[in-house]
Amino acid sequence: MQFIKTVARLLIILILPCFAFSQSTYLPQGSQYEHFLDRLTIKMQTNPDLNIFTPRPFSSKMAVDVTELADSLSNIASPGETYRLGKTDQATAQSLLMNNSEWVSGSQASFQSKHPIWNTIYKTRANFFEVNEKDFFLAVNPVLQFQLSDQTGNPEQVYLNTKGLTFRGRIANHLGFSSYITDNQERGPDFFQDRVYASGYPAVPGVGYFKNFKSGTAFDYWDARGSIDFDFWKYFTLQFGYDKNFIGDGYRTLFLSDYAAPYLFLKL
Repeated sequence: MQFIKTVARLLIILILPCFAFSQSTYLPQGSQYEHFLDRLTIKMQTNPDLNIFTPRPFSSKMAVDVTELADSLSNIASPGETYRLGKTDQATAQSLLMNNSEWVSGSQASFQSKHPIWNTIYKTRANFFEVNEKDFFLAVNPVLQFQLSDQTGNPEQVYLNTKGLTFRGRIANHLGFSSYITDNQERGPDFFQDRVYASGYPAVPGVGYFKNFKSGTAFDYWDARGSIDFDFWKYFTLQFGYDKNFIGDGYRTLFLSDYAAPYLFLKL
């Protein structure tokens, strides 16, 4: 029943009609680029987009804009200057731009794959399937993860098996959308198992509802999230979705944390 409700919410999100001027999808929660943007906040202390933007997830367009600016400043900066990006930062910047190419204003020649499959799959190095036309962008990628390990004193193996799909896109600069849907089977370490039942209301941390899997010490659950966003006025962006949000600085916050399960929200 919970899965049906979640899918229904996502369908509402994806087909919701709207009229707008432009939009920006968002970087995934916990993205590797968040730390890079934190570093740019230190290097570019006068940049208003970085220094007043504590809510997360970050706007993909904002991330691309400041990364392109940082790259330009780095190219003209002398070695040792604050704006100079090291090799690791340069590689991260290139990866960020490649994975958010719909907002890149410069050349995208380096993003193209040398050996696309059937001239359809992996046409670009970042996306399994991508359509990038004048009034339409769509990127679709599979989500696959498998972990297997042992814990001292635990006779059962610890594992995580995740498979699913993620996609994002924009239509004619009027509508942006993104979604992440996975099916998961997980048996965590002892502290994870204790956390599931600690509150008296069994729930997988960060996910919520689950059903027992196999022996009862493992969990089977869906992780379904999605949103649409658009600018309904020159200086205001509206986002409606079923996901997590974070307000504050650092890894934890007393304002609004992303530790909880996804929830329906409307954000201005």
